[in-house]
Amino acid sequence: MEIGELIAKLEGKYPFSLQEAWDNSGLQIGNPKDELKNVMVSLDLEEETINKAIENDCNLIITHHPYLFNGAKSIDLSKNFYKRLMLAIKNDLTIYAFHTNLDIAKDGLNDNLCDILSIKNTSVLEKGKEEGLGRIGYIEKQETVSFIKKIKDILKADGLIVYGDTDKKIEKIAVCGGAGSDLIKDALDKSCDMMITGDVSYHDGMDLANEGIIIVDPGHYASENHVVEKLKREIEKFTETRVYTYSKGDSFRKFY
Repeated sequence: MEIGELIAKLEGKYPFSLQEAWDNSGLQIGNPKDELKNVMVSLDLEEETINKAIENDCNLIITHHPYLFNGAKSIDLSKNFYKRLMLAIKNDLTIYAFHTNLDIAKDGLNDNLCDILSIKNTSVLEKGKEEGLGRIGYIEKQETVSFIKKIKDILKADGLIVYGDTDKKIEKIAVCGGAGSDLIKDALDKSCDMMITGDVSYHDGMDLANEGIIIVDPGHYASENHVVEKLKREIEKFTETRVYTYSKGDSFRKFY
């Protein structure tokens, strides 16, 4: 099987056509016509990800976040960021990103987030979209604090930032893996009791929670890293090659 054949099978499930206009999902670097060896799946393209791929004879790395996201007018290989590019080229690695297409697609990142948190009867959160970002669903009515503890445990979050009244019971839940602050107003308009998303600013959290919604921020990493194992399972349906995963951890956000 060529690398491109596996990508085509995954694209059938998570179409690149679904990605947001500002996104850069798809091929980052490499040769899709190379014969597939083994596969490495990771949230981000870290130097450690590449080294683990080399150690395990992988020539395809699939990440959630695109490595080449902002336009580059030059590539300075003395800079740490581009050293990863040089390492990938020297070792004949092909790198693909499944980003907002994976967020939006059915049975993708946000549906997986709902599944692992036992959020049922889900629909798209983003207003005006049949296929859009985020999800809304329902849990068994319960105390807020008990569900917050479940979120922290299941997402393996080092800590949560929570805005709003945690003394009430909740039932209708909105989620958006990654940075979903822009969708909190959609969750409010749809009368959600809670919104789970990452990268919430202080003022957004304070102002929007005052409108009556509880906002839970487990961090960008914890709200998305669960999809790595999901992708591994999906890839294993399409190929007999070995599929590995690597997670560096939430290394950019520390709690003391």
